[in-house]
Amino acid sequence: MTKKSFYLLAFIVFLSMTGYGIVLPALPYLAEDIGLSSFQMGSLITGWAFAQFIVVPFWGRIIDLIGRKPILIFGLFGFGIAFSLLLFAHTYSQLLLIRIIGAILSTGMLPASYAMVIDYCGKEKRGPALAKLAAANALGFLCGPVVGGIFSPIGVSVPFMIAGLLSFASIPLAWIFLKEPIEKHSEKNVLSFKSSLRIMFHRGYRELFIITFGLAVAASSVFSMLGYFMIDRFNSTASETGIAFSTQSMAAVVIQMFIMGFIYRKFKEEGIAKIGLILETFGYSFIAFSFQLWMIFIGCAFIGAGQALARPTLLAILSRQEKMGKGMVMGLQQSMDSFGRSVGPLLAGWLFTFGSSAPFISSLSICFTLFLFFFYLGARQQNNIEYQNSGGKDGYFVK
Repeated sequence: MTKKSFYLLAFIVFLSMTGYGIVLPALPYLAEDIGLSSFQMGSLITGWAFAQFIVVPFWGRIIDLIGRKPILIFGLFGFGIAFSLLLFAHTYSQLLLIRIIGAILSTGMLPASYAMVIDYCGKEKRGPALAKLAAANALGFLCGPVVGGIFSPIGVSVPFMIAGLLSFASIPLAWIFLKEPIEKHSEKNVLSFKSSLRIMFHRGYRELFIITFGLAVAASSVFSMLGYFMIDRFNSTASETGIAFSTQSMAAVVIQMFIMGFIYRKFKEEGIAKIGLILETFGYSFIAFSFQLWMIFIGCAFIGAGQALARPTLLAILSRQEKMGKGMVMGLQQSMDSFGRSVGPLLAGWLFTFGSSAPFISSLSICFTLFLFFFYLGARQQNNIEYQNSGGKDGYFVK
C-alpha cells in the first residue's frame, strides 16, 4: 500500500469519525427537544453499540467474500444515511430505529478499513499502520465535538447535516482513489459464519477476544461515568470535563501518530500490549483515588496512552492468525468491542450506586487482571517447546 493510499484511507476514516463525533454531543439536545428521559437517551447509545455487536460479524464475512472497498464505501453511505435521517426524527421510537438502522448500515466500514491495511502491509508494519489508522479515528472523535459545538448554536439540526455531508463527501474519494487489494476472495476460500464462530473459541483467538472485551468494558465504564464522578468529587464544570476527555484523546493521537513506530522497533507486540495495559491500570488508579482535579487529567493521559498501545497491537496480533479471513477476524473483534461498550455503561451505572469510585476501581481491576493474563499466556508459550522446535511461529497466541 503506497503512503498516498494509506493516508487517503486514514483521511476518509477521519472524516467519517468526525461526523460521528459531531453527532454524539448533539444527540442530547435533540433528545431534550423531543422530551426524552435520561434512560431513553442512554438507550440510544447502547442501542447503537448492541446493534453493532449483532451485525458486525456478518459484515466481516461479506468483507472476505466481495472485498474491502465495496463494504468501505457502503459503510460510508450508511453513516451518511444514519446522520441525515436524524433530521426527520420527532419521537423516541423514530430516533431509536434510526440509530439501529445506522449501526447496521455503517458498521462494516471500520473492519473493511483495518482489513485493507492488513492486506497491504507486511506483518512487521501492521502494528504501526493500524495505530495510525486508529489515530485518525481518535482524531475524528476529538475534532467532531468541536465542530458540533461551533455549529450547534445555529440550530440543533445543523450538526447532523454536516455529519451527513462529511460521510457522503468521503464516498467519491474512496471510489476513485482507493484500490481493492490484489488478493481475491471467493466463497470456497471463506469459512462459513458458523465455522468462524467456532474458531473464535480456539486457542489463539479466544484469548484476544476476551482481552478486547475486557478493555472495552473497562474504558466504556469509566468514560460513561467520568462526568458524574468529576461533579460528585470536585464539583467540576462542563469545560473541565471536556478537558479530561480531550486529554485522553490527544495522548492517544500523539502516541499512535508519532511514537508508535519507535516503540515497535524496540519491543515485541506482546510486550507493547502489556505496557499499554499497565498504563491503563495506572490511569484508572489515578482517577479512582484522586484528591485533586489535576490527577483526573493525568489519569486520562495514562488511559489514552495505554489504549493507543494496547488496542492496535491486539489487532496486529489477531491479524497473525490464519484460520479465517481477515475481514471476519476484524468483524468479530469489532463485535466483541461493541459488546463490551454495551456492558460497560450498565455495569458502571450499577457500581456508581455503591460509591463514585467503584466504576474506576472495577476498571483498574479488569486491566490489571488482563495484564497478568498476558504473563500467563507468555508462560504457557514458553512451555510449548515442542511446538516451537517443530517450526511454529513466535508469539503467545499462534497455535
